[in-house]
Amino acid sequence: MASASEGYDLALILGNLLIIIIVARLAAELAELIKIPAVLGEIIAGIIIGPSALGLIDPIKNLDVANMVLLLGEIGVILLLFQVGLEMDLGEMAKVGKPALLVALIGVLVPFAAGFGVASAFGESGEISLFIGAALTATSVGITARVLGDLRALALRESRIVLGAAVADDVLGLIILTVVVKVVTEGSISASVVFETIGLALGFLVITGLLAIYVIPKAFTRIDRVAKSSTTIVAISFALTLAFSLLANQAKLAFIIGAFMAGLAVGRSQQHERIAEGLNPLGHIFIPVFFASIGINADLDAMFQPSVLALATVLTVVAIIGKLVAGFGIGRSPGDKLLIGIGMIPRGEVGLIFASIGLSKGILDDELYGALLLMVLVTTLITPPLLRLKLAKRQESKNRVPLEPWTSVDTSHLFDELLNNDADEWWRTIDRRQVEVRVPEVGIAMQRHRAEPDFSDHGLNGHLHALHELKRHLDDPSLDPMLSRAIDRVGLVEIVAVACFIDSIIDDGRDALRVATTMMPESLDDIMHILSLSESMKDAVKGPDPSVPPELMVGDVYITLSAYILCALTAREHYRSALDDAVSGLV
Repeated sequence: MASASEGYDLALILGNLLIIIIVARLAAELAELIKIPAVLGEIIAGIIIGPSALGLIDPIKNLDVANMVLLLGEIGVILLLFQVGLEMDLGEMAKVGKPALLVALIGVLVPFAAGFGVASAFGESGEISLFIGAALTATSVGITARVLGDLRALALRESRIVLGAAVADDVLGLIILTVVVKVVTEGSISASVVFETIGLALGFLVITGLLAIYVIPKAFTRIDRVAKSSTTIVAISFALTLAFSLLANQAKLAFIIGAFMAGLAVGRSQQHERIAEGLNPLGHIFIPVFFASIGINADLDAMFQPSVLALATVLTVVAIIGKLVAGFGIGRSPGDKLLIGIGMIPRGEVGLIFASIGLSKGILDDELYGALLLMVLVTTLITPPLLRLKLAKRQESKNRVPLEPWTSVDTSHLFDELLNNDADEWWRTIDRRQVEVRVPEVGIAMQRHRAEPDFSDHGLNGHLHALHELKRHLDDPSLDPMLSRAIDRVGLVEIVAVACFIDSIIDDGRDALRVATTMMPESLDDIMHILSLSESMKDAVKGPDPSVPPELMVGDVYITLSAYILCALTAREHYRSALDDAVSGLV
């Protein structure tokens, strides 16, 4: 089977694949253990097992191995860009709109111009200098988001600006990459080539974007309803990713743009969580192969030549400065400019994709590839400690949102608590990701609006001052209008949660919602009566239910309501002892 008669050595290929997967996985685990991005561990694993070190994998000497590494690495990068698109919520990013866009534009233009200038100063041709400039543009969404999440800082305005700008960075960077690759490979920098490529890229993005908004989510829902197996939609999603990649290639664009747009399209479907879970195992296999291939293809002798180290050092400096300057793109808008700039520094996976494409297309030689690789490694490595240091020194003030436990929380177990044994039905009912991304915003709103009930003057029949405080704050201009309306509708849920009755809310929330839309109870007795009703909150959220106002069950209000429940559950987990004391004092 495996022999030369078929033109390739299957045993050799399988053995090399075994080594790559095991060593890359172990290196990733070790990297995370010492608090550095897993991607760095996978790259270092590739260097160790590659021809520059142990030589366990040597694509230079064996064409079969070279083809295997190339093929599996390309599948890995397709899955990687699909995941990047899948995890993006452009609606949430749009909320920081203008500041994020300005940061993104500066964060692309300044590094691009600086990279071009540095490469030219080192004697590189105009075409190669263009490519090196392009490789400095994109910011790693994944690495920055992971660090901010670990530091419980995702709810900060600066964090949302960084993530929004990183999304725009990636889109702009992919377009620039496509233009530059075409210019370099065709050996022409004519205006017609540039405009043709930009036109094709924008046309492809518009067409696939329209499909993502108006066609694919509805089609996926219909397919999922008639499919006999829940995995059918997962297979179709992977097929869609390959199809979009092929279409991008036919349009003479980078295939990764197609994979990215497929991820955005699937991310808008109600089934995206199930699809992500279904494709994650593939990603865990092939994406590390891609990052390991980066290290395998690295030539350590070339990388550590004095001229390469000099170029890598200057590129790293301008790459860092270019993104720090981008932080000032927010202008007079509130926010920590330095924190935003630091968050934009890591090049991560997108920078590695640029370098890999440059090497495979013959644009970069080993020395230039090594210089870019060193730049990516350094910017990726320094960002986590810089962010930790900056946030540790950050002083709270009245203009900054306090960090509360719900601003960054894994809500999976909270969902499970709500759902009990009905998870399968729930998955088809609610867009779980949109609820989870709304949790920080809702949590902050709860913190801003929270007013503790005071029974000291009136006893158990006293008025809840919190109800009046809630009403007084509803016109806060900093709140999203839809969120304000949702707060008005489900205000009683928040008040009861703060008043320490959260355990009952899970079982009795539906009628609390119904009453909250028609009256504002004035006494503790009214609330105790509401809480004595036996219907469950999960029934209210699932709907349809005639006792629940229809406007609560659709759109942003529906999502916000679910996020309120998660915030309340989170508050209960973090403040259980205080809540227990309060309950014992009230009953």
